[in-house]
Parts: sequence; C-alpha cells; structure tokens
Amino acid sequence: MSEEWRKKAAELSTALRDLHKALIHAEAGDDPAYSNPYTLLFDVIGNPRFAWLESLSQLIVVLDEARADKETFSGEILADAAKSARRLIGEGEGHDAQFRLRHLMAVQNAPDVAIATGRLRAVLVRLN
Repeated sequence: MSEEWRKKAAELSTALRDLHKALIHAEAGDDPAYSNPYTLLFDVIGNPRFAWLESLSQLIVVLDEARADKETFSGEILADAAKSARRLIGEGEGHDAQFRLRHLMAVQNAPDVAIATGRLRAVLVRLN
C-alpha cells in the first residue's frame, strides 16, 4: 500500500469511527441505563435499538481489516469504502433509507453527530 493510500485510509477510518461513536451516544441519549459503559456496549452489539448502525459498523470493520493487510490493500478498496461511506450519509445512489433517516434525525438533535458528519464529508472530499 502506498503511503498516500495508507494516510487516506487512516483518515477515513478515523472519521467513520468518530461518526459511529457520536451516533451511538446520540441513540443512547440520556438513558440512565447507559451510564454503565458495559451495558451500552452489550446493547450496541445486541439490542435492536442500535441495529440501524450495523451497516456503519460493518464498513469500519471491512476497511480496517483491509488496511491491516498491507500487501493487498489498494486504491480500489479505499475507493469502494469511500463510496459506501458516501451512500451511508446520503450522497450518491443506493443509500440505506433507514440509516439515512436515523442519521438525519441525529444530526438535527446532536451537535456531535453534525460535527462528525462534517468531518467525514471533508475526508470524503479529499479522497476525490
């Protein structure tokens, strides 16, 4: 993997993880049950309330696993990950309607989600 692709992939991964974290906290809201981080973790994994985040979670896993395999990582893999990220936030065709709706609601209600979305968009612009 070239150094340029490595840097861009790391930026995309960080932006995706930041958005993921902000969305989790927005979904959890002020629910006192989630003051325990283990309860939050187990619910993110298995509670249907957080199931809509699965496509973002999977994208992060796929990108990070590809980044870990330095011999096969390529610009094409990075481009595919960027395309998937764009679809998640409603840019491009074929977006996930449920994710998009929940994401938009979170952007309106949680400043951290809006900031993380803006950072992700900035990274995606640099990937063009």
